[in-house]
Amino acid sequence: MAELRNEFSWSKSRHEKFEECRRSYYYQYYGSWGGWDAPATSPTREFYVLKKLSTRWQWAGSMVHESLRRMLRRARTTGQFQPLPELLASTRERARAQWVTSREKSYWRESSGIVGLLEHEYGDSVPDSEWKRIYEEVIDSSLRAFYDSGVLEEIRQVPPDRWLAVDELDSWSFEGVKIWVALDFAFRDRNDRTQILDWKTGKERSVDHTQVGIYALYAQQKWNIPPEEMVGGLVYLAGKADRMEVKADPATLETCADGMRRSIASMRALLEDPAQNLASIDRFPQADHRESCRRCAFRRPCGRL
Repeated sequence: MAELRNEFSWSKSRHEKFEECRRSYYYQYYGSWGGWDAPATSPTREFYVLKKLSTRWQWAGSMVHESLRRMLRRARTTGQFQPLPELLASTRERARAQWVTSREKSYWRESSGIVGLLEHEYGDSVPDSEWKRIYEEVIDSSLRAFYDSGVLEEIRQVPPDRWLAVDELDSWSFEGVKIWVALDFAFRDRNDRTQILDWKTGKERSVDHTQVGIYALYAQQKWNIPPEEMVGGLVYLAGKADRMEVKADPATLETCADGMRRSIASMRALLEDPAQNLASIDRFPQADHRESCRRCAFRRPCGRL
């Protein structure tokens, strides 16, 4: 079997980590490499496990996305949409199981499929009322909003053979760089336009629009779709799950492409050997500000507890 290589790639989440803190970025994408097979007491193994953990807010968002992914994939296969009470029950059961295993820190014994919460790892004090509030206001409320939305009704009217993607991790090549994407949902509507949808459990951010633009660039290459035949949409589940249209015209897509070029160049500029994707920790300094440290997975190895 060929030896695995840590090849350079890019994604929106990688860009956000790089912008937030260079040191955290190093641990996430370089220090943790090979951690799945590293000795239990090694720093590499620690970095690998820590990068898999999430804050309670990230976990709540992931629970929503996973539930919608399961429901839509099943509907794509069977043609039947899972009733909301059934989806809520299965989501609650899965959330409870993940919370319990996280509290026990069993993720340190896993080689893959690691799920855990930073609050448990670092012993952060989170009252039961806060866990309950997050579940009700983010997970439960978002799923109910989606089922009450016009977006789901629109999806119901689209034959499954016109569905193009349901939260599937994929990659594409942009000027020689592998770009990772996972479109929440994409389909061809009755007018043969390609609709690209992305669900959000948080508040609106400008970067959300950029993300849909990146998805449109992917769709352009993946399915050979011109920009004038694409429609982007953001669905914010924290409210009524109304759809917000996102531009996918040539000018907007070029702006997204230019942002990707600049981000890739900045990342590569800090590498010891860009051709081999080799990095030295000394080139990735800690952030001067500490606002993000309290929610960072690497606060212990970084010395910023």
